[in-house]
Amino acid sequence: MFRLLLIAAFVGMFGQTFEVASIRPQAPDDHLFFVRPPNGGRFTANGTVAKLLVMLAYDVQESQITGGPSWFGNEKWDIQAKSENIQHDVAETRLMLQHLLADRFGLRLHRSTEERPVYVLTVNKSGPKFKASEATSTNLQIGPNSIFLQAGTIDRLTAVLATALGRPVVDRTGLTGSYDLTVQWDDAPVRDGGLPGTSDPQSRQGATPSGNERGSIFTAIPDQLGLRLDAQRAPVDVLVIDDMKRPSAN
Repeated sequence: MFRLLLIAAFVGMFGQTFEVASIRPQAPDDHLFFVRPPNGGRFTANGTVAKLLVMLAYDVQESQITGGPSWFGNEKWDIQAKSENIQHDVAETRLMLQHLLADRFGLRLHRSTEERPVYVLTVNKSGPKFKASEATSTNLQIGPNSIFLQAGTIDRLTAVLATALGRPVVDRTGLTGSYDLTVQWDDAPVRDGGLPGTSDPQSRQGATPSGNERGSIFTAIPDQLGLRLDAQRAPVDVLVIDDMKRPSAN
């Protein structure tokens, strides 16, 4: 009986797939960038690169991915995928996106652990300078020098910071709620930080031109958020891309 239950659970877990999925190259004259993170058995993305798809499917930061084909971080795709069962949670929908990447992009990867430079995010002695959110849905807007987050977790913040900083950000704040926060800076180690695959950073929703008045990202984080970033080395989980192809036709 126990073996049968294990088999049923195995089949159920790996049977979660999108029932309808459309993947098309973004039109050359289309510069729209929009991503609705996987949830509820649905995933929608316009103008997204394959690297971002892997980040969303496996819930990793950009700096945790190594390898990939030459077009991995620059060719853009429009994707509409859904399941008729709207009861799927975030974890299940991420698994469905993993299956889509394996089926349509031929994605093959393996996991590894590497000692790497990281930034550790902690709370200053005076405490955070932002409040718990009363909003019911997450709104994330990213500019080349700004982050606006409404009803979001610190995990969301660290993922964006990791891309701007070019290395993993480890959350040791102990903050587990949903928050509203805004941070703006004038420079970061990686120019035009933000979500990968957006070639025109000034067109990103929430973009704020630099006025050379807010300092670096390392001073903006403590001054505006009451947090701090410290450079350290730590073991980091890494996804190694073994193979990936341009997606098969619909």
